[in-house]
Amino acid sequence: MIIKEVKKLREKVTENWSFVKPPIDTKEFAKELIEAMWLNSGLGISANQLGYKYRVFAMRGETKKESIVCFNPSIKDFSPEMNTMEEGCLSLPDVYGRVVRPAHVAISYKDEDGKEEGQLASGLTARVFQHELDHLDGILFTDRMGELTRKMALEKADKIRKARSRGKDWYVQKHSKMAL
Repeated sequence: MIIKEVKKLREKVTENWSFVKPPIDTKEFAKELIEAMWLNSGLGISANQLGYKYRVFAMRGETKKESIVCFNPSIKDFSPEMNTMEEGCLSLPDVYGRVVRPAHVAISYKDEDGKEEGQLASGLTARVFQHELDHLDGILFTDRMGELTRKMALEKADKIRKARSRGKDWYVQKHSKMAL
């Protein structure tokens, strides 16, 4: 179950994953994150969205097998170049808005075998990595929007939920968006 209470996501203080003494089986945990992400049609999912307190998240690949799980992720450097993209979140259903983020980031994380990985990420990979890392730090994508943009996104989501409660599913049929 994905946590949809914003307060709980902000309360969660995440801690590094221990490969020496893992709290649960590392490979099974990675599989659980990937399954939850695919089940909910997400581009990424953080451990604290599922109620875990660990610094771990998954990012979608072309297939489940190509999806990756990042243990103890970090950003080593940010590009000065910025870009704006629309984001959504599995924990904030129907909320979408434009967010400005660095276009490229130098990332580092450990894979499920504890091997250090790193690369210069750009495009959607950079976007998802930053979004999910924010979750681990108690930051939501709406925190990165301007006040007016956030207000409009929340109002639109409220209208969508009200329409659905009256049996109108027009939004789902006309718009197909994936959340991070």
